[in-house]
This record gives sequence, C-alpha cells and structure tokens, in this order.
Amino acid sequence: MNNIVLITENNKILKFVKSKVILLRECDDFKDIEYYCCFEKIKEIKPSVIFYHLIKNNEEDFFNFLQKIKQTDETKTISIILLFEDFDENVLCSAFELGITDFLTVTSSETEFTIRTIWCLQKQQKALDCQNKSELLSELRILDETNNIYTNNYSYNILKEEANKNTGTLVIIAPDINVRNKISPNSLVNVIKKTVRSSDIIGFAQDFKIYLWLKKTNKKNALGVLNKIQKNLTHDFTICAGYTEINNKNFEKAEIITNKALSKALLKGNLFLYAEEKNTDNTIKNDKIVYKSVENILSPIFFQYQKRNEERLFETKIYQKVNKQKSFFKLENENGFSSINIKYTDNTNIDIEIFHNIKDMELLADKICLNLNEFNEEQIENIIKSFIKDFQNYTKC
Repeated sequence: MNNIVLITENNKILKFVKSKVILLRECDDFKDIEYYCCFEKIKEIKPSVIFYHLIKNNEEDFFNFLQKIKQTDETKTISIILLFEDFDENVLCSAFELGITDFLTVTSSETEFTIRTIWCLQKQQKALDCQNKSELLSELRILDETNNIYTNNYSYNILKEEANKNTGTLVIIAPDINVRNKISPNSLVNVIKKTVRSSDIIGFAQDFKIYLWLKKTNKKNALGVLNKIQKNLTHDFTICAGYTEINNKNFEKAEIITNKALSKALLKGNLFLYAEEKNTDNTIKNDKIVYKSVENILSPIFFQYQKRNEERLFETKIYQKVNKQKSFFKLENENGFSSINIKYTDNTNIDIEIFHNIKDMELLADKICLNLNEFNEEQIENIIKSFIKDFQNYTKC
C-alpha cells in the first residue's frame, strides 16, 4: 500500500490537496496529521510520500523534522514534498540541501500534483530497493556497514572493473601522518561522500588509505575535487593524495604509480601529486611528447598553487597557463608583478626565467636551465615556493 500523508492544521489545505492528488487507487491511502509530534506519527504510519504544508514562521520546525526523517534508517527513504503557500527561494534551497524530494505551491495544477506525486512514489521505491540491496551487500561484507562504501577486500577489483568500462581519474587519499589520530577513517569518508558525486566510487584500502574513482573526470577537475575535500575538512586536519588519469592505461600499473605518488606526498605532507609513468627512452625526439611530459607536471602544480594562495596573498591576482610554446605562473598586485616563464628550447632542454618587476626596485631576474630528466614535480614546487616567498617579501603582502 502507498500511504500518502499530509502534515497540516488547515482544513482548507487538507481538502484542497486531497482533491488534487487524484491518483489514489484501492491500494493507496491518504492521511492527514498535525504538526505536533508529527515525526513520531510518521514512524508509526510509515508513508511512501509526505506533503508538508509550510506555514509562516514554521521553517525551523520543518528543517528539524526533515533532518530527523533523513537521519533515521526506518524513514530516510520516504519522499517529501514541500508545499508552499508563499514561495520562498531561500527556504527551498535550504530544504534541498537537507534532502527534500520535490516541492509544489498551492497554485499548482492537478496534473502537477498527480505527476510529481507519482515521481515521488517511484523515487521512494527506488530508494527502498537501493537500501535493501545495500543491506544485503553489507551482510556479505562487500559494503562497509557504517558508511556504505566498499570494503578493503572488494574495492580494488570493483574500481578495476569500472576503470575498464569508463575513462576517469583514480585517486588514493590518506591523512597526513602527524594528524591520523585526530580523525577516524569514517569521518574522513563522510566528508569525501559529501563532496563527490553519487556516481563516483569510494572504497577502503589498506593503511588508512581511501580509493576514489572519479568517473569521466580529467586530472585538472580531479585536483579541484581534492581541494574541495581539503576545504571541507577541519582547519587542523590535512590530507595527501596521489592521482592519475586513466585513459587507455593499465589499471594495475595506474594503481601502483598512484600509490607511489601518495607515498611521496606523505613524506612532504599536505600535498596532492599527479602520478605519471616514467618514459624509459632517454632520447625524446618528438615535440608532442616533450610538451605532454611538461604539461603533466606543470598543469596540476600550477592549478594547486593558484588555489592554495588565492586567499593567502592579499589583493593579489594569480595567473597561470600551460601551452605548447611556453608556460607561465604570474603574481600581480598594486606594487608590481612577478612571473615564472618556462620555455621549451629544444627536445631536451627547458629554460625557466624568473622576473620580479616591483615598484621602487630594479628589475630582478634569474634563469634556470634544466634538461627534461631533471624537470620534475619536486624541482618545480621548490621553484614556485621560493618565487612566492620572494614576491611576498618584495611587495610586503
């Protein structure tokens, strides 16, 4: 039986909604309850769909009710339709964040009421089916019973299968070594789950590591996801990650090099490193290969240092670009600008020019020449860190 419940104390609204929900059949039932102790009554009735009639100055009571519904196992699959008399965008946005299924206004047509109610019945059935399957997978210890992500015994093979079907980015996350006692694995997983999409896959690995598969996501966007995860964590808790884009790349090798990148990141702390397979050919003769090697190093590092320093450097604009001719990373404020310019002079050499053009100072410049074998993440990070520190000293920002 599909139980449909309306929460209201307005008889006019009761008659109005009941007349508009015209899908009722012999196997359906319509009930109304008052606001007082409505959550306890809902637990007894166990409806498929709830209409909640929102009255003025009752928003907080509704939000509290909604949180209880979504945080209780026996009620969290129930579809909830918020019914407005006076539509309010702010209330709708807050309700959406807390998990409403849909919304209507009292001016909506009978067709809207009917179709949206049917949608919500369908969503509730799908959510119930999903919950039942999750419970079964938890009993089989394929899913972790606490947070519904894949357990250590199964996550590797599941990610491998997914990577064989779709392109995407493999990420392996771990907390910094010095902060591991400040957060539980489940707490970290909860932050990750709130940040990523429902279609992304999360699983436990050994040694406090967490696998993350970002389906159809390139490395730049994957880095953006990692930065969001870090931002959503508490201020004193930092993470490291290795990540690699998988596109016609063997998953086993990708997992190995991603783990190695994570290990390097953990030695430094609070770092996300892109994992790239090493080219064993010491004589690189193709310009496209040179550019690709440089891009794989520069793009994630430039993007990461831009995001990390946008708020730290007061009233400073940060520009960065990577292309086939040259790349640059630039800082600029009212006191002047500084720039790192990277040029690929031939197939093996890379020239790095650093300029500081600051008011009331003579132009300061430096030049570094590296061959491709010397050009790596550690070199570039050291150069950027020193460059930013010099800019701060010169401009007093």
